[in-house]
Amino acid sequence: MTDEEILAMIREALFEVAPNKQFGEITLDSTIQDLHLDSIAIMEMVGFLEDKVDTTFPDEDLAKVQALNDLASLVRGSRVGAA
Repeated sequence: MTDEEILAMIREALFEVAPNKQFGEITLDSTIQDLHLDSIAIMEMVGFLEDKVDTTFPDEDLAKVQALNDLASLVRGSRVGAA
């Protein structure tokens, strides 16, 4: 899965959990704080991504996520459903 595909999936997740916000300017270098979402919306976004790649990201890995690139690394690391 390419960075662009992962970023598109993250954007799709963001639009799903916060349809009234604009996320067109985000990049993989954007931080979670840059999204201006509450913790519930962030967890819903993560759940959406987990469903898309058919996996569950370990809580200890999620706790380390600071930027979208960290989240993309988790997506890249999941092989199931990423074909």
